Amino acid sequence: MHLPPIRQLQYLVALREQLHFGRAASTLNVSQSTLSTGIRELEKALGIMLVERTNKSVAFTAAGDDIADRARYIIMQAEDLVTEARSFADPLALPIKLGAIPTIAPFLVPDFALQLQQSFAGMQLYIRENTTANLIAELLDNKLDIGLLALPYDVGQVETRVIYREGFSLACHESSRLIDAQNPDFDSLPDESLLLLDDGHCLRDHALAGCRLKGHRQIHTFGANSLQMLIRMVDNDLGVTLVPDMALGLLDNTSIRTTRLPIDQFYRDIGFAWRKGHSRAETLDAIMSLLPFSTPA
Repeated sequence: MHLPPIRQLQYLVALREQLHFGRAASTLNVSQSTLSTGIRELEKALGIMLVERTNKSVAFTAAGDDIADRARYIIMQAEDLVTEARSFADPLALPIKLGAIPTIAPFLVPDFALQLQQSFAGMQLYIRENTTANLIAELLDNKLDIGLLALPYDVGQVETRVIYREGFSLACHESSRLIDAQNPDFDSLPDESLLLLDDGHCLRDHALAGCRLKGHRQIHTFGANSLQMLIRMVDNDLGVTLVPDMALGLLDNTSIRTTRLPIDQFYRDIGFAWRKGHSRAETLDAIMSLLPFSTPA
């Protein structure tokens, strides 16, 4: 049986992602004609048409979509094979790619990265910040080794490990009459007075899970993309919000008061996610063990 070269599979996957021969060739640093020839050779070897070509567009056949998905998996396995081979000689021979969500990264990652460098001399650590959904996709696509997330979250086909549980505090202006901070009733808030992060940030989901609102009229239609923005709005008495323990330092030098909320109702679990069957599982395990079990409240 004649097996197709990995390079031809890479051509197919790149074309599936870009749906344009020129852009796909550019991502792989080859000429457009080289990529086009490689895909034609792959089609010839498999005996089926994978791509329908016109002067203005590229469309994948049903078989092409299926083969591209399987090719992506094969490429990931080949990359893991090379990684595992190198790790036998030196587990830290390759960089560790760490992702973290925006509501964790500024508060945990700097000290965590320093701890990693002190514990693993010579480690190359690459860090990126993104939403949970994007981090999970990058884990599955072998673009990240490990993600620092807030759980619970439907992570699909990845492994997770919770390190510790973090609580929330209600934050409101010190003279606010929007809510009784000592006995908060979120359903009694005026319309659009509960300030939360925009859709796509899991902190929004964790906050809503704790509030258990009967309706959603209290949620402000404004969707912030950072805790800093929410806190500035609360400091101007434009609403109330929920702040996780690790971010309470952002309230320094503001006119905001906080009330600690019951952790059995308002919480998020801080932990890691990684791809099942990762070739450097032992190294990842050692990395995860270095995250502190709690943060100052």
